[in-house]
Amino acid sequence: LITTTSRKLDREQQTEHVLEVLVSDGGPGARQSTVWVMVQVLDENDNKPTFPEKVYQVKLPERERRKKGEAIYRVFAYDRDDGPNSDLSYSIVDGNDDGKFFIDPKTAVVSSRKAFTAGSYDILTVKVTDNGRPQRSSTARLHIEWIRRPPPSTLPLLFDEQFYNFTVMENDKVSEIVGVVSLQQSSALVWFDITGKHPPVGEGDPLSAGGELCVV
Repeated sequence: LITTTSRKLDREQQTEHVLEVLVSDGGPGARQSTVWVMVQVLDENDNKPTFPEKVYQVKLPERERRKKGEAIYRVFAYDRDDGPNSDLSYSIVDGNDDGKFFIDPKTAVVSSRKAFTAGSYDILTVKVTDNGRPQRSSTARLHIEWIRRPPPSTLPLLFDEQFYNFTVMENDKVSEIVGVVSLQQSSALVWFDITGKHPPVGEGDPLSAGGELCVV
């Protein structure tokens, strides 16, 4: 019979334990044999989902009313648990009384069809909930400042490189910066967006005004 000790097992620290078990008889010239036992630690919903930031502050250009919802920002979270315990869903729980915004419950992309004028502000509270039992949740606030759309640049917008090649480790944390795409000298205020992926995964995700590409 193999039992645990007083030390609590934690899947997030070690997912499996490999034991060598020895058996022997008590007679003269004792015979013995060994066997390897692998113990896999199953997940318990002991971690709540977490946003990389508690408050997101973004500046976006004013926009006209759209017939189709257009992405504004993405406030993704991560969960150290596994399986259904890390299956996350998102909702807007405050700051959206007039229904101007909606959020994709799986991708966490906040979108809107409404018009926004320069000088206005919106403050949303986004909640993320896991699918464990019991469910655990966290919240973050999204502060949006709408600014006047800058005039078109008189100079062409050119990236510093024609092709960027970044590497990422499979265990890199969510929100960790993978790399930065940058422009040649330009004083214009610009925004970066992911408009295509290979292979394609989901929809386009807004990037920051600084061009940082992060793990999500």
